[in-house]
Amino acid sequence: MKKTMIVTLLALLMTSGASFAAGIGYVDYAKVRAEYPLAKKYAQDIDNKAASIKAYADAQQKKAMSAKTPAEKKAIADASVKEIRARQQQYAAALNKYEAELTQKVVAASEKVRAAKGLDIIITKSTRVTGGVDCTADILKNLK
Repeated sequence: MKKTMIVTLLALLMTSGASFAAGIGYVDYAKVRAEYPLAKKYAQDIDNKAASIKAYADAQQKKAMSAKTPAEKKAIADASVKEIRARQQQYAAALNKYEAELTQKVVAASEKVRAAKGLDIIITKSTRVTGGVDCTADILKNLK
């Protein structure tokens, strides 16, 4: 009897668990990246780094084309490859740093919004199929 009662209570809790859910919110991360001033600043910095790499590569290519000997061309090419790799590593490091920082700030703002709205969870808009509460504007307000 006692065992049956416990199993019945567990079954009742498992089937009615969804009714206790406060809700699911979502954030449009692309909109946050487009409107959050810090994200725009980081995107501009990353774009500048990429443009710098391209400009350097283009200049070195012209320099190699004007070299008079094959040995001179090879020396220019070798130095260029080394410098471009170093700049690419700096670019990747900055990109990773910025992405981690933005993610941390968005998660912190999302947690504040989640608690204030009494939601169970906030997910990204791209992971939801339908439904949910759009928390993007509130998250953006918390970020500024």
